[in-house]
Amino acid sequence: MSLATHPAVTSTPPAKVKNRTVTLSPPTILDISMCREFWEIAQQARDSEIKVIIDLQETVSIHDSGYTLLWMLKESLAKERTDLLLLHCRPHLKKALWSHGFDPHFTIL
Repeated sequence: MSLATHPAVTSTPPAKVKNRTVTLSPPTILDISMCREFWEIAQQARDSEIKVIIDLQETVSIHDSGYTLLWMLKESLAKERTDLLLLHCRPHLKKALWSHGFDPHFTIL
């Protein structure tokens, strides 16, 4: 299957860069299907002053592979906690992110 026909790639809008921030809005399930989008964010924000915002407003579940993508993004960018934001987290996702140890590395709102 080519990436062009992959549902996550065609249904998810590309990350937007505006005012020194790049924003990604994952679908209802954050998993490995977002790999390409996370890679693109890493390319846009690496070695720059760009903040990364991941808007989890539509996300209701994060699979293990989604947590791995978040760790890989953090490691590849080497940004401060204030430059990596997870916005609109539902309470159960906040709890899961904290239990996975993300709170020292990401601002979780």
